[in-house]
Amino acid sequence: MRRNLFDDLAVLFFRFIGDYFRVRAGEVSNSIQKKQNNIVAIVNRFLENLYIYICCGRYIVNAKSMLGVLSMPEFDKGELHIHTDNEKECEKILLQLLEADLLMDTNDSVKHSIYDITTFGEILIDFTSQNLNEDGQMLYARNPGGAPANVAVAASRLGAHTAFIGKAGNDMHGEFLRSVLQKEKVDTKGLLLDDQYFTTLAFVDVNASGERTFSFARKPGADTKIKKEEIDVDVVDHTSIFHVGSLSLTDQPSRDTTFYAVKRAKNKGSIISYDPNYRASLWTSEETAMKHMRSLISYVDVMKISDEETELLTGYKEVEKAAEALFRQGVKIVAVTLGGNGAYIYCKEGGGIIPGFAVEHVADTNGAGDSFWGGFLYKLSKAGEKPEDLTKEEIAKYAEFGNAVASLCVEKKAAIPAMPCLEQVKERMAGK
Repeated sequence: MRRNLFDDLAVLFFRFIGDYFRVRAGEVSNSIQKKQNNIVAIVNRFLENLYIYICCGRYIVNAKSMLGVLSMPEFDKGELHIHTDNEKECEKILLQLLEADLLMDTNDSVKHSIYDITTFGEILIDFTSQNLNEDGQMLYARNPGGAPANVAVAASRLGAHTAFIGKAGNDMHGEFLRSVLQKEKVDTKGLLLDDQYFTTLAFVDVNASGERTFSFARKPGADTKIKKEEIDVDVVDHTSIFHVGSLSLTDQPSRDTTFYAVKRAKNKGSIISYDPNYRASLWTSEETAMKHMRSLISYVDVMKISDEETELLTGYKEVEKAAEALFRQGVKIVAVTLGGNGAYIYCKEGGGIIPGFAVEHVADTNGAGDSFWGGFLYKLSKAGEKPEDLTKEEIAKYAEFGNAVASLCVEKKAAIPAMPCLEQVKERMAGK
């Protein structure tokens, strides 16, 4: 009796990438290196337009090439990627590889072989104001921060499989940030620690109403020094949603690296997400900020801005006009956060306000927008639909979910420590 491929692999991910299917077929072990003759012989039996790669970290080799397979370094686990427009051929090769014991058990690995959300950009330390000491001096608490890192953690706590790409200093703060992401189950193989530059620091004063003012130590910070050749392309190439902010656009080489990563992810079929997150003190002028922050919009599928950024990004103060302007530039879904009033969404079916949730006490608004967007992207990743195919009603539900996430976040101090889990969000929504 013929074996059922889907029984063997439990879960297979099929995603349209241009004219091809991408199939992530689970993990392979270094037994491939011991049996390189077998794998090369098997894959070369198939069609010329069937592309098969063995991937481990930054190493990607053609599985049809004996020299390529032999050049792989020692590794414990890697991944097998198959690109083809012929599903039957894909099934045949997977069955043969399974029968030859060249694939490991895939029950867990396949489920996590494609990242739901990958975020790129700054990761830093937020020294958040607490209380005054006996001498009247302000005390600050060290908290992990950086908008892209916040989004990755927010989505991870809700249940998404997330990754982060960026750079911090090889110092006590960088080590701390990496440990936090790992604890939050965010993949960190794309996070580099640099010996030459220190981790960016942000000092955050929070007033009685929870509003923030920032002062940065970043001249330069390690996050601005990430280079194109340092990007882990295996992460970029295999994520459903690729999210960036604008702080990586303030300096070189991170600006060019941002565009490189965004273009690569888009070419591989990822949904591109963008949150400008304007911080005036990190730019040489408002005009420069406007130029560079706007330059990314043409690549973007889904975008979040605050009501304070509308004029800077579009020339319109009015939320409705700003959202429509971004849509006309090619953004499929626009979300404008309105603080405690919720969010305004705009798509092909028009726009509307999605009310926020009542909050008894706002402790800290730091991370509120990031938590909203992390919740929104989590729902988008689970939908498995192209942004342009979603209805206004569906998008409104994602925004409502994001509002619930944000309402829980602002009730606690700091960003990442305040991110809620899925059960907390469900309870908040049920109690509305």
